Amino acid sequence: RKDRVAILSLGTRLHESLKAANEIEEQDDKLGVTVADARYMKPLDVDLIRQLVDDHSVLITIEEGSIGGFGDHVLHFITLDGLMDDGNLKFRPMVLPDVLFEAATQTEQYEQAGLNAQHIKGTILRLTKRVSVPVLEEA
Repeated sequence: RKDRVAILSLGTRLHESLKAANEIEEQDDKLGVTVADARYMKPLDVDLIRQLVDDHSVLITIEEGSIGGFGDHVLHFITLDGLMDDGNLKFRPMVLPDVLFEAATQTEQYEQAGLNAQHIKGTILRLTKRVSVPVLEEA
């Protein structure tokens, strides 16, 4: 469970999630990544979410929505269900930032938003402490 990450994807970011998972597992054979397709936002598939939490130490949701979307619904459920009470789960929602994007291709916009395989992989590596994140010094 310690070195297992689950990605719960809603929408078109599933392919990028699978790509990131494959790259991670090729790079580090001690780190397992499960990718699940949420298929629909409501009602939440609570059985799937409980299983992912039971089997993994990190849960990442990824969607093309912004703050207040699918990831927040999942977080709300897992906290009310007591699934974070033991302190053994790290959770990160990956969503579109609340900013205006300039005209660009979809690929460029997903890159700017941090919703491509490279950014998903970076999130996994940070949460599993495979890379260190520099801390900004106070001014």
